[in-house]
Amino acid sequence: MKKIREYKESDYAGFKEMLYVCFTQDYKIPLNKNQLEDLCLEITQQFLRYILSIDLLIIDDAPKGFVIYQIDSKDSDWCEKEGYGFIRELYVVADLRGAGHGRSLVSHAEKRMKDKAVTGIYLTTDETTGFWAKIGYRDTGEICVKNNGRIFVKKARKI
Repeated sequence: MKKIREYKESDYAGFKEMLYVCFTQDYKIPLNKNQLEDLCLEITQQFLRYILSIDLLIIDDAPKGFVIYQIDSKDSDWCEKEGYGFIRELYVVADLRGAGHGRSLVSHAEKRMKDKAVTGIYLTTDETTGFWAKIGYRDTGEICVKNNGRIFVKKARKI
C-alpha cells in the first residue's frame, strides 16, 4: 500500500537514513555522523517552526521517499523568490525510481503549495533536462546563489 503523509517525530530515524543516502550517493556530498545529525536536526527544527514541510512516501508501512518544500519568505533561509513555493529536496529509494513515486511526491507538494496561493514553484538542480522538464519545470537561466544550481520554475496556473 502506498500513501504520502506528513512527517512525524517517530519518522526521524528512517528520514535520517534516507537523507544520508540522498546526500552521499545521489548528490555525492560526503557527510559524517555529526554533520548528518546536525542537518537532520536543522531540517526538523525548521519543520517544527513551520518554515518548511516534509512529506514522506510510505509503502507497506515503511518510508521510501520524501519531499521537502516551503513557501519562500523573509523568514526562510532559502528565499530566492519571495511568494513562490520551493521544492528543497526530493528523494525516492533507488530501487523504486522510475515508477512515478517522485512525480507523486512533487504533485502532492505542488497541490499543498498552490492551496497557499503561491505565484509559482521553483527548485534548484544541476540537471538540464529530464525529470523536472517532463513534469513542467522550465530552466530560467538563473543560478541559485546558495548552491550554484540552475533555477527551474513552474507557474501556478500549470500546477
